Amino acid sequence: MEIAVIGNSDAVIGFSLAGIKKAYEATSEEELVNKINEVMADPNVGILVLHQSDYNRLPKRLQSTLSNSVRPTVIAIGTEQSTEMREKIKRAIGVDLWK
Repeated sequence: MEIAVIGNSDAVIGFSLAGIKKAYEATSEEELVNKINEVMADPNVGILVLHQSDYNRLPKRLQSTLSNSVRPTVIAIGTEQSTEMREKIKRAIGVDLWK
């Protein structure tokens, strides 16, 4: 299972330096949507990381798809998603790690 990151150049460089091989830069909304669809179709990706601001720019239908996705589990990093990340991890592995 691999981790994929989609975002601006700073995020992509940071995650690449941390050893993430599937790090893709996307600046426009169109690039972001296309890259997300590509990663969602990749059976080797288990976790998709996006920045919260990029997630908020997505069409509502795609946000819903990502929010309900178990594989890959989609994690939006930033200040707003901490409780949602807990729920996604619980749904993905069947255990609440915070209890």
